Amino acid sequence: MTTTATGLDPVVRDTDAPRLAPAWFRPAVFILAPVTASFLAWWGLVATRELGLAGTMSEALNGFSTPANATGGGIALLLLWYGAIVMVSTVGFLLGAQRTRPLLGTERTNTSWFERRYFFILLAAGAIGVGYAFMRVGGIAAIVESLSEQTANDFSNALSGFAGPQTLRYATILAAPIGVHLWRKKVIGWPYMVAAVLLLVANAMIASRLALMMACAVYLAAWVRSREPRSPASGSRARTWVAVALIVLTGFAVLTALNYFRNANYYREAGVSNPVAMNLYQTGAYLAVPAQVQLGVSTAVMSGAWENQGGPVTSLDAIQPTFLQFNKVAKDDSWKQASVYGYSVSFAGNFFTNSVFADIYSEYGSWGWLYTIVAYGFAGYAFARIFSFSPVIAASSGVVAYCFLEVWRVQILSYGIVVFLLLLTAGSALLAARVRPPRAERV
Repeated sequence: MTTTATGLDPVVRDTDAPRLAPAWFRPAVFILAPVTASFLAWWGLVATRELGLAGTMSEALNGFSTPANATGGGIALLLLWYGAIVMVSTVGFLLGAQRTRPLLGTERTNTSWFERRYFFILLAAGAIGVGYAFMRVGGIAAIVESLSEQTANDFSNALSGFAGPQTLRYATILAAPIGVHLWRKKVIGWPYMVAAVLLLVANAMIASRLALMMACAVYLAAWVRSREPRSPASGSRARTWVAVALIVLTGFAVLTALNYFRNANYYREAGVSNPVAMNLYQTGAYLAVPAQVQLGVSTAVMSGAWENQGGPVTSLDAIQPTFLQFNKVAKDDSWKQASVYGYSVSFAGNFFTNSVFADIYSEYGSWGWLYTIVAYGFAGYAFARIFSFSPVIAASSGVVAYCFLEVWRVQILSYGIVVFLLLLTAGSALLAARVRPPRAERV
């Protein structure tokens, strides 16, 4: 690391660690990869339907029974939409990556004592939040009963949708991956790492799988920020692919278990009893339905069959933080029907996150599209700025990265969970930095 000074403000220039994220760890990739997977899943389901394979006509299993009508105009509109989001988020990212950071305090965040204290602050917050949430849902007995009946979705409805002590449970999204990262660095012992991971799993079971997937993005950000350049050895690429395969298999196994505990009764009624098959159907429908809705909506918009302009003021609600919204409804009451999208497409009503493109237009119109696109530009800037810090703080750039990963499905930039995690990052870092370091590590 080298330092330079301009006037009275020294700045840090990292020469031993890349300040720019690698090409595959940028907003454009995060946005386009799941979008591509979604449309490929839709195409796959439509293709199997044309082949007349068993189960491919079931709306309960696939999320739709009649494919949307894809037209050239509709596809062009979708290309324009995603092209605009990718462009503004990339511009924001590049602007953020060009900024330098003040020297004061940055070296402290790279020390082991800071990393430990930062982690324990997050762990304590997560433990309080999960403990409170467990009490709210009825304690251990109620949890065991719900899991045995595969109705774990009842947990999320038992928790308030407003900010409160239960909000602290989301700290596990940061604590668990950072705990694994620090354990691998031998900064903390394995019991603390295991405790953080178990709290994350508990949070995922009583709330949603979003916590688990966002935590994976957080760990990936910490790993990318802390990794050292390697020489292209013959076995390194093979080891990387083996690690990726193991991660994918582990993730699929965990999601299979979570899906079984949550939705087993639903799939049994649809004629599926195998937990793996349940998860495959869940994954296929989960990916394909947003593409189905987007194709139907884009075609209707371009043909003039459905118009919703919104307003320059009222449509600002498209990017309003959810903790400022007071007319919230429970998940089971938020199911959507074809009427929400101007009867432009058919799909199973139990899917309620059907792409940023369609949902923003249905509620806020074309003005909502504009504000949402601009918001992703700011997100790109925030992602680059957070990523420029030391690894444990840069891990929170994974929260923003996950927002990009969800563009194909739902706009979570303004979710209270995202705002909370970013504020928690700043607050925990300031608190950890202000505590006096151990005597042996004082300069």
